[in-house]
Amino acid sequence: MRKRLVTMLLVMILVITAMPATVMAAANPKLDAKDVCYTPQNDYKSGDCILTASKVMIRRASILRGSKKWSSITNKTLRSPATVLGLLLHNFKFEADGLQYKIGMGLFSGNDDATRIKQFEKLIKQHPEGVVVWGTNSSRFGMHGVLLVDVRKGVPYVMDSAYNVGSWNSGILKWSDSSMKNPKQCTQYWYIKEVGIAKGAKAPASGKPLAAASADSVSTASTLSINDETIPTEIREGNGYPVEGHVNSNYRIRKVEVAIIDSSGKKVISKSAAPNDWCYDLSDLDRYFKFGTLSPGTYKYRIKASDEKRSVTFVNSPFTVIAKDAPTLDISGENQPSSINIGDSFFIKGKIKSNTNISSVRISVIDSSGKTKLSASAKPESKSFNLRKLDPKMKFGKLKAGKYRYVVKAKAGSVSKTLINCKFSVVAKSRMKISLYNYPKSIKKGSRFFIWGRVSSDRLITKVSVKVVDGSGKVKYSASESPKSKSYNVLRLDSKIKFRKLSRGTYRYKVIATDKVMTKTLVNKKFTVR
Repeated sequence: MRKRLVTMLLVMILVITAMPATVMAAANPKLDAKDVCYTPQNDYKSGDCILTASKVMIRRASILRGSKKWSSITNKTLRSPATVLGLLLHNFKFEADGLQYKIGMGLFSGNDDATRIKQFEKLIKQHPEGVVVWGTNSSRFGMHGVLLVDVRKGVPYVMDSAYNVGSWNSGILKWSDSSMKNPKQCTQYWYIKEVGIAKGAKAPASGKPLAAASADSVSTASTLSINDETIPTEIREGNGYPVEGHVNSNYRIRKVEVAIIDSSGKKVISKSAAPNDWCYDLSDLDRYFKFGTLSPGTYKYRIKASDEKRSVTFVNSPFTVIAKDAPTLDISGENQPSSINIGDSFFIKGKIKSNTNISSVRISVIDSSGKTKLSASAKPESKSFNLRKLDPKMKFGKLKAGKYRYVVKAKAGSVSKTLINCKFSVVAKSRMKISLYNYPKSIKKGSRFFIWGRVSSDRLITKVSVKVVDGSGKVKYSASESPKSKSYNVLRLDSKIKFRKLSRGTYRYKVIATDKVMTKTLVNKKFTVR
């Protein structure tokens, strides 16, 4: 009898441990709980990485809104409304537990890691449930999708389906531990545009606040924000202009107001809405704003919103309506400085065009105190002007370290227009180097090789990467850390570079470091595996 009881207990333990995570899931787990991230093998098909990331994003949004049926959101239930021939649709809708989720796609801009991570941070502030990110897979040529859930101290954290399916149940990982390549190689993202009550259904919770995307805590501070908004600067009389943007909050949005205000402070056009929801699409108000009816003059465009916690004026920006017959002034092919090392040049580009003669063009560099440090001007008296003609007069290499503004203005007839107005900085070159380092020259197949070397800089080092690249340029192994210090030992990355697994052939060993000023390849050595 005793043996039978022991046998029964063992069987029960085996059954319980073998149960899928969705069955064992808690009713109200934390956002980053492994149960939320996990996908049973029987719910996963080859190529489901981006579908799985979308599923977890919607699960997290469901949990944030108080739904107790988040585990019913699976790849199987999402596949039909979200995909066609295995590809994720750019826009789709999905309903679960009385809620309708509207998902949209966006494109990243810029081409460096720092820019991309800043975009990650902005998106996460607006979408605490996470954002699906699509880019190049580090382990092979091809594409991969993960769910971005947080950025902490410049380090992105993701849910990667490759580590959360079948026998894997790793939960949330650092970007560097996931299957993804450099953040800059991510090209597009999917996000929840709006969550509303499904037709004929009741919301599962009333006024349930959205939690911050954190593994350890829940924030009840309002995250009222706006994204993708359009802001007019100059409109020709009779022309329209679209009202666009999304207001988001972790509390129900009580009021959204868009207004056009004339120079006397009077509201010329004003319209408000009471969404009583967590997201509101400003394009719903577009039909009320007839910009084409505005007379020439100066106006302000204002967007305000309030939720259950606070009120915010997001936009309060001046714009002008110019007369129908007023001259046009446009610029194309222009470039803008962002960060320049002391002593370096910046080559000015851009072509200004008008439908009448351009009477004057002026380029200025203004310091943080408002003093003009560089300037050059011309009087073209023609319908086009190439800014390169003023380049020799703009001695960017003479600027001292500091913050500046680059401004290009032009005038044609009665119209004066600022064509470029951007901030940039001049910085001192950093003294970044590597010392006491080694690198492979020729190693035997299957042999280990231990790397070391100390990277140092007179500025904070934000990233150090070690890479092994094969003869075709394919990255075989890559590892990186963000030290946030002025010194770093690459030995810390040794365990992630598997020299012993390399096939026979020719490779390159690289050490690349980034500080607050520059990115520099410190080691770039060829070696062979024999």
